Amino acid sequence: MASTKRAGIKGAKGKGTSVKGKGTKGKGHAAGMKLDLITFEVMRNAFVAACYEASNTIERIAYHPVIGMGRDRSNALLTPDGRLVAHGHTDAAAHYASFEPSVQELMKDIPMDTMRPGDTYLFSDPYRTGSHVNDVRMIRPIFFGAEIVAFACTVIHWADMGGPMPGTFNPEATSCYAEGIRIPPIRLFVNDELNEELFSLIEINIRGAVERRADLRAQFEASRLIDRRVKELCQRYGRKTLALAFEEQFNYSERLMLAELAELPDGEWEFEDFGDQDVMAEGKPPIRVHCKLTKKGTSLSFDWTDSDPQPRASWGGSRAVLIGGNYLGFMICFPQLFPLNHGIIRNLEVKSKPGTCVHVEFPTPTTGYCSGAFDKVEAVTIACLAGPMGKVQPWRVYPASVSLTNLCMGGFNPRTKKPFVQYTYAVGGENARTFKDGKSLIFMRFCNARTIPQELEERWFPVVFNAYEARMDSCGHGLRRGGFGLVREMTVLTDVTMTIHGDREKFTPFGFAGGLNGGGSMLIINKGTKRELNAGMYATGIELKAGDRIFYSSAGGGGFGNPLEREPELVRVDVMDEWLSAEAARDYYGVVIDVVDAEACDYRIDHEATKKLRARLSKKGFPEGTGAHQVHPLGKLIVPDWVPTEEEVAPHITVSRPPGW
Repeated sequence: MASTKRAGIKGAKGKGTSVKGKGTKGKGHAAGMKLDLITFEVMRNAFVAACYEASNTIERIAYHPVIGMGRDRSNALLTPDGRLVAHGHTDAAAHYASFEPSVQELMKDIPMDTMRPGDTYLFSDPYRTGSHVNDVRMIRPIFFGAEIVAFACTVIHWADMGGPMPGTFNPEATSCYAEGIRIPPIRLFVNDELNEELFSLIEINIRGAVERRADLRAQFEASRLIDRRVKELCQRYGRKTLALAFEEQFNYSERLMLAELAELPDGEWEFEDFGDQDVMAEGKPPIRVHCKLTKKGTSLSFDWTDSDPQPRASWGGSRAVLIGGNYLGFMICFPQLFPLNHGIIRNLEVKSKPGTCVHVEFPTPTTGYCSGAFDKVEAVTIACLAGPMGKVQPWRVYPASVSLTNLCMGGFNPRTKKPFVQYTYAVGGENARTFKDGKSLIFMRFCNARTIPQELEERWFPVVFNAYEARMDSCGHGLRRGGFGLVREMTVLTDVTMTIHGDREKFTPFGFAGGLNGGGSMLIINKGTKRELNAGMYATGIELKAGDRIFYSSAGGGGFGNPLEREPELVRVDVMDEWLSAEAARDYYGVVIDVVDAEACDYRIDHEATKKLRARLSKKGFPEGTGAHQVHPLGKLIVPDWVPTEEEVAPHITVSRPPGW
C-alpha cells in the first residue's frame, strides 16, 4: 500500500518581490508582430468565435441531455500540422489536450495527400487521443482550393460505447476490452455523405445507436460550421494571412505567458494527492499522484515520474490525459491567457514515466480517468503553482475542488417502450478562494459542465427526483469555506443496472492554510431503510428494482484558512440559510448560535459562549488527515504571503476572467 506520508511543500529557493496590482496585460502586444493589430484581433477572436458557435450548434442538435444541457462537448481549430489554435469558451476542459494528438495521430494513419474536401474522420482511442472511448472525436480537414489550410476537431461524450455495463463506465475493468469499442482513424464521411457500411459496424456494438446517430450528426454539422468560418476568413484575408494569424496567435500567447512567469519567484515545490483505491488490486490500496514543479526564469517544468505504478482497475489515464490535467491546472491559475493554444503548450514541460498511473499503457483500462487521474493531476498542478503564486498573486491560490463522479443506469423504459442509458455526473462544490467562499452546486473548473435540470432527466428517463438540493455541512470549513455539494435523491421507476465510477469518498478535496478538507462523495441505495447499501464510488453493475431510491451526493470544496477565524456573522447567515447546521457552526467554527424562532429567522450569536468555545477549540486544534473535515498535512503548509481582500482582487478578476469561466 502506498504511504501517505511525504515531505511537505518546499519553499521557494529564490525570494520574489510581492507585487500588488501589477499585471502583464498589454506588455509586448505588438513586439515583432508581422500582422497589423486590427487584422490580428479580428482573426484571433474569429477563431474562438467559430469554435464557440460550433459548440452551440452541438448543444442545439445533439440528442442526449448530457451533451445538450450538460455540455459534454468541445470544438477546436488546428493548423495543418495539428497545432491547437483555439477552442470554444464553454468547451470541456478535459478535452483540451486531446486535440493536438488526435489530429497528429490521424495523419500518421492517413496521409494528408489522400484527404479530399468533404472527408471527415472518426477517432476514439484513449492511448492515442487521450480521455476515454466515450469521448469520440470527429476531425475534418479544411480545404481552400486544393490545399488543406486547417483542421476542425469536435469532441462529444457518447453516452454509450458498448462494453458490459450500460454507459461503458466499468470500475472493475482490468483491460480496455471490458470498456467498449475503440475506434481507429476512419474516414466516416466521404464528400459529406455518411458511410453507412462503416457506421453500421459501430452501431451494432453500442447501446442507443439511434441516439448516437443524432449525436454524430450534431458533431458533423459543428465541424462543417468551423470549415465554413475558416473559408470565409480565407476569402476575405487570403490563406497566407490565415497561416500568419495562426503563428501570431501562438507568439502573442507565448509573450503574455512568459511575461507572467517572469513575475514569479524561482524555486521548487512538491505536492501529492491520492485516488481512493485501486478497486481491483489486492488490498485496494490508494493511488498516489505526485508532482515536482521547478520554476527557473520563464521556464516551468512539471515532473510526474514519482507517481504510483498504473493501477489494475480503471482509474489512470494516458499521457494525453496527464498533460490535459496539467494544462487545465495551469490555465486555472492564469485564466487571462485563455484560450489554450500551442503558444502556451510549447512552453510547458511535462515529464512522465510510461507505466505510471498518470501515463498508463495499453491495455490498462481508462474510462475512469476523469474522476481519477485527471482530477488529481489538475488539483496537484494548482497546489504546486500555489507556491510561487502565493508570493505575488495570492488570489490565484486554490484548494481542491469537487471531483467528477459518473452515474450510469440502463434498462428498459416502460414509457417509451425502448432501452435507455442515463448518464449523470455530480457537480458542486467548488474550492474556497483566498478572498471569498467557494461556489456551491456548480462545476466551474471544467468550464463547460452544467447541472442537468431534474425536469429534463425525468422527461427522458424512468426516474423521479425526491430531492435536488445542497448537502448541509458538506463544505470544507475555513476562514473562507468551500462550496457545498449537491444531493440528488431519485426513485427509479423500472428495473435498472447501475454503475457509479467516481472518487473523493476517502481522500476528499483538500484545504489550504489550515482550512479543512471538504466532505466526501457518496452514493447510498435505499438510505434510511432496512435495505440501505453504501455503494461507494466504485459500484459496478448493481441491480436495482423499480421503487429503489438512490442518494447521490458530490463532494464539498476544500476550505482556506482557520475556520475559527471566520467572521461569526457569516457563520450565522450560513446557519440561517440552512447551508450549515448549528452543530457544525459550533464544532468547526466555534460559533454558538441560539435559534430563537427559526420560522421568523431569529438566530442570535452568543458572543460570550463563542469567545470561550473558540479559545478551547483553538487550543485543541483540528485533527490532521486526508479525510473529510480534517486539516490536510501538506495543504496546511501552503500559506500565501498575504490574504487579499475581495476589493483588492476585483480588478484582476474582471480583467482576466474569460467568458464561461
